[in-house]
Amino acid sequence: MHQLATQITKCSVRDVQLEPAPIPPEDIISGSPESSMAILWRSQDGKLYNGVWHCTPGVFMLGSPAETIVLIDGRVTITPEGGEPVEIGAGEIAFIPEGTRARWEVHETVRKGFHSHDSTGTLLGPE
Repeated sequence: MHQLATQITKCSVRDVQLEPAPIPPEDIISGSPESSMAILWRSQDGKLYNGVWHCTPGVFMLGSPAETIVLIDGRVTITPEGGEPVEIGAGEIAFIPEGTRARWEVHETVRKGFHSHDSTGTLLGPE
């Protein structure tokens, strides 16, 4: 559901069609987290994008672009390498700086809306 930047994009966060976005097996610490995502909009250079992400419980490492997230459902503890854990629950908003590598412990299945800035334009790969 990619839209031009000149159009307003709207969808139901709960009903948007998600596609598998597997967590690399080497990044999974425990559990069997299953991840899926929908990209709603992406800039032509691939540096800006937004969408919806869904993940079942588990613990894994995840690298991040600069990302603002709003948790719609669930609860997660994000612990950046060398940093303190941050618990985020449904209804809360958080910002993750670009380049952060963190341990994600998904306690309850999460669904988040997000807007990302990847200065390299490479994290999503080709459109």
